[in-house]
Amino acid sequence: MEKIVIYIVGIFFILGILDYVFGGKLKLSKGIESGIKSMGSLALSMLGILSITPIISDFLTKYIIPILNKSFFAPSIVSSSIIAVDMGGYKIAEAIANNSLEVYFSGILISSMLGCTISFTLPLALGIVEEKNIDILCKGILCGIVTLPIGLFLGGLLLRMPIIVIFKSIIPIILISFLIIIGLNKIPNTMIKYFKYLAKIIFIIGIIGLGLQGIRSITGIEVVKNLLPLEEAITIIGKIAIFLCGANVMLEVVQRVFKKLIKKLGDIMAINSHSVTALIGSLASAVIVFTDFNKLDNRGKVICSAFSVGGAYVFGGQLAYVVTEAREISFIYIIVKLTSGILAILLALKITRHDSKFKINN
Repeated sequence: MEKIVIYIVGIFFILGILDYVFGGKLKLSKGIESGIKSMGSLALSMLGILSITPIISDFLTKYIIPILNKSFFAPSIVSSSIIAVDMGGYKIAEAIANNSLEVYFSGILISSMLGCTISFTLPLALGIVEEKNIDILCKGILCGIVTLPIGLFLGGLLLRMPIIVIFKSIIPIILISFLIIIGLNKIPNTMIKYFKYLAKIIFIIGIIGLGLQGIRSITGIEVVKNLLPLEEAITIIGKIAIFLCGANVMLEVVQRVFKKLIKKLGDIMAINSHSVTALIGSLASAVIVFTDFNKLDNRGKVICSAFSVGGAYVFGGQLAYVVTEAREISFIYIIVKLTSGILAILLALKITRHDSKFKINN
């Protein structure tokens, strides 16, 4: 099944390339262009953190894991809960997890949803969304976080993990999610400040890693040992960009072919056209949701924010990374993220159903 997904994206990549060759008459070539152009931003956000993941792993192994081993929490689950899969979450889990199933469960599934939300999506959203919309944003994020354990339980079953191990792995996620929910409800301003601090710390660590990699590449001087080889980091980023080319074309075709169905979907959920467009676009990247947040109606804001926790990036850079690093579970990754995202949408629909504040506003 994993190969089917990859081949489908590959076919759309070829369509985009052919359109590019023949002058872009079908306007599918834009997906190829945006995918290749993404290499710069991907490198800036990923190269540094990927470069120092071996160092972070060594630090965790020496100082943090011995402490966590005495507790109920698996070290890889804790690290994956705060770091996105393509920002070092997978590589760190790979280095410190006890077995391959734990690597997949924490380094791919947890890290692509909760880890991505805490280290990337939420700080990004809080930096873009206007103050007046923060409450609505948090309401949607809460819907997304609440439904994560269900999606992760399904992921554990699909990975054929023992039931007791699944529950043991999910309990830390429930506790972390519970603390986030309480924080966003009781002390939202303080939580927002802490999330921004976390994002800033991860950004600074990444820039330091980029600097260390640059010094070694340019001068040959190795300031610190055990950096990930530059070639390996660049290869990962390059493969992600190429995969994004095909994914971009695929999403463009989907939006064109299913235009009427998408409009009908908007009518069913009672959200405006901007909200539907943002929701579909978030399958590749949640950035479109928050950059166009003011264009969404209130109900659409909650729904898109909720979906961004579990479902966003499912066919974007994350999938490209998963295919590059753990192709064998790419289909499970898609199923779990879509399930979590859809459950979040259903919960968002339920809590906004009878509130006049969330009536559609075209």
